[in-house]
Amino acid sequence: MTFDQFISYIHHQIEARFSIISQGTIENEMIEVASENLQNKELIRFFRPLETSEPSLKTLLVVGINLDSNLKDVLQWAALCKELLLDPETADIYLAIMWTKETQLSIEECLRIESSEDFCRKFVLRPNETKESFLERTFITKVEAPTPLDLGQDPLISAFSVLEQEFAWFNDEEKVKWRQAFSSGMSSFDLFNTLINNQSESNEAS
Repeated sequence: MTFDQFISYIHHQIEARFSIISQGTIENEMIEVASENLQNKELIRFFRPLETSEPSLKTLLVVGINLDSNLKDVLQWAALCKELLLDPETADIYLAIMWTKETQLSIEECLRIESSEDFCRKFVLRPNETKESFLERTFITKVEAPTPLDLGQDPLISAFSVLEQEFAWFNDEEKVKWRQAFSSGMSSFDLFNTLINNQSESNEAS
């Protein structure tokens, strides 16, 4: 898979769920601060079309590299781009890395890069991973609700029943919040942040 094929697929999937903005002053500045060593790079800025107030833009940096030394240039680019953004957009910057066929990283090395959230959240194309499975790990693709075997039964009811027995905080208010989240069409990444991370913060606060 070439970088052009990789970025073309990402563009197509983003356009299916989001609105991509055209290149402006800030986007041009973000491209200009990238190292000359990064020949294969793309900047995509987009937002959810259903947002009624002023949209919060997401920033996705996509790069294709073939040398370990280029990774430093990539991370530096992410850091410089983040400095050009204002809150709350600094929390919505992401990095997608594709290694060329000449460079085969191990799955352990890919996971090591992804585990660091310095500057931004990172997604690395893993060995033998398809572009489809790669995007399924990100916030870009929409979560498809499973079709229940019994069309007359709500699959969330049994799941909520288990959670209610296991966790005291899972009350009627939480059920409403979770049901709304699962029916919103959010990606698995956004669902995790909305439901799990927010609940962890609430527990720490209490």
